[in-house]
Amino acid sequence: MVHIKDVITALIHFTRQALECHNNDHDDDDDDDNGQGVRIYNLGGRESVNRYELAVALAKHLKILDYAHCVHGVERPKEEGNNSVPSPADISMNVDKLTKELGVEKLDGLDEIIQNTF
Repeated sequence: MVHIKDVITALIHFTRQALECHNNDHDDDDDDDNGQGVRIYNLGGRESVNRYELAVALAKHLKILDYAHCVHGVERPKEEGNNSVPSPADISMNVDKLTKELGVEKLDGLDEIIQNTF
């Protein structure tokens, strides 16, 4: 799970870099990528959270005491037949490279995202 604030921060950062690179390209047409090449970053939350955990955390934050009926059926859907797209059990991402690039200590976790949103 990732907070929209973190997505916007990353978009602004990389947009500024692209604009600077574009402006520099006009000055020096010999180097298309300014020596940086293609860079890939993972953008995700610092915690691995499934839909059920998200629903429970949100229900607790909203002080829904009997949240069991609210999150019933939120479990990850089962794969059906040969036509379903397989989904890995864990899609965690290491965001250390991104936090270093952005100059931030950490991206928001589940609790911070819920508190800042609701």
